[in-house]
Amino acid sequence: MSLTAVLLTIGIAAPGFASLLALLPGVRRAIRHLGVIGAAFGLTAALALAILVGVSGQATTIRLGADDGLWFGVTADRLTVLLLLLVSFVNTVVQVFARRQLLGDDSAAQFVIRSGLLISATAAMVTSASVITLAAGWTASGLALIALVSMHWPQPAARDAARHTARMILIGDTALWVAVVLHLTHGGTQDISALSPAPDAGPVTGTVIAVLLVVAAAARCAQLPFHRWLSASLVAPTPVSAILHAGVVNAGGILLVRLYPLVGATWWATGVTFAVAAVGTVYATLIMLARPDIKGALVYSTIAQMAFLLLACSLGLLAAAISHLIAHGMFKSTLFLGSTSTVGSHVRHEDEPALAPLSRIRLVALGVLSITVAAASVAALAGVLRPESHASGAVLMAFAALTAASAGWGWIRRKPTGSGVAILLVAVPLMAGAYLTILTAITRFLDQDLAPMGVAAAPAWAFAALLVVLVAVWFAPSQARRFPRAAAWLYAHALAAGQPIRFQPRAMTAPHTMPYPHLHGVVPVPHVGRPLVAMPEPASEGVRL
Repeated sequence: MSLTAVLLTIGIAAPGFASLLALLPGVRRAIRHLGVIGAAFGLTAALALAILVGVSGQATTIRLGADDGLWFGVTADRLTVLLLLLVSFVNTVVQVFARRQLLGDDSAAQFVIRSGLLISATAAMVTSASVITLAAGWTASGLALIALVSMHWPQPAARDAARHTARMILIGDTALWVAVVLHLTHGGTQDISALSPAPDAGPVTGTVIAVLLVVAAAARCAQLPFHRWLSASLVAPTPVSAILHAGVVNAGGILLVRLYPLVGATWWATGVTFAVAAVGTVYATLIMLARPDIKGALVYSTIAQMAFLLLACSLGLLAAAISHLIAHGMFKSTLFLGSTSTVGSHVRHEDEPALAPLSRIRLVALGVLSITVAAASVAALAGVLRPESHASGAVLMAFAALTAASAGWGWIRRKPTGSGVAILLVAVPLMAGAYLTILTAITRFLDQDLAPMGVAAAPAWAFAALLVVLVAVWFAPSQARRFPRAAAWLYAHALAAGQPIRFQPRAMTAPHTMPYPHLHGVVPVPHVGRPLVAMPEPASEGVRL
């Protein structure tokens, strides 16, 4: 066995092997260290593998099974090792954090066991060499995800979250397995590196296969109407929310990138992908702006970002999709891990003296300056680096310019001074240059491992229209005072839409009461004009405050 194959095996199996060791008797004292040790071995192997494959450019495949039958295998090419590095890195950071954050928590051992199995299954999925291996790793990671969400099973909220997550995972996994079976029974190849539409599948069957793959990706990426499982998962500890960004919630983008020759061959699949992602982007952004809790806002921000990931796939911008997947995975997992300290930082921010209001003319001038600097920076650097040469790439550059302008606007509003303008003139070009440089480097690095743009890629004008809608949504809160009734209606509906749902509600036609013995009476819950959802049954001794 070659060195590359050994490193690939260690990178995939190390987290899961540490989980199995945690099941052995006599290791309870060291169990919280096993997650970190397994993650460290996996990350070291993935890093060494990325260097070997990145320098040589040669792929290595490990296969099990007959050539003329079904076979399982994993491969190490530039795309898969990059994804494996992301999975291993996020897992290592989360395990180090969880080692202290879950200290004294009864569920700490379960987190180590279940998260290790999740990471190994995800690593096998992202490095899969055949569609059977991909589907098997996909299902295994889904089962581990359900186990992680149900860590606090005695709690009713945890049971509801696990059931809802299981339903959404079942829908997505069923769609994926049906697509795989249809592809193989119609003469399609198992080898992902040589993937193409099944030769015996007609236009209708090929379209059904592609659309089923889109359904599987949408379910795992928490897109409408499968989105509520992600917000329900917040009942689990914070490390669970963070580790989902190690190739779990973003697995839908990985699926579409790796199986793009099937999805990009039909207009129905790319059109459905674009439509689902466009609706999800706007919907999740509205709810994110309305959520008052930091983790709830982060969840819907993730849904919006996953929708953007699917948008890039529908446009055929696979390198941009991988860039976004990696950047978002590392950034958002860090935000979740830091969410516990957000309340303290918010209090410190509120204690700071309020900024003096700026005049309308000065606000307009600063806004024009931010947009001009961002647009000029992106246009100049894109002309030099040329990360994407087609129309969809040009729209992507416009999105990058809007993002840079938004960041610059946020900064200059907080520091509208000469030094603030000077920092703006330096920081915005640096940010734009860093983004375009990374995008160009990943595009060239993965050039031989990514499929070319499909014949049925979504049109660039649709993406441009969506950007206009997103800009309007982003600036909607600033117009709340001009349209108070519309703003109140939109805020109330967005806030209600983001609330988690509960299963098996019991409708009541009379006010419900809960005993509070120390109050020597009962506290009624008033009727609000519609059937109420029953509150959890109180304990026999009442509810302690």
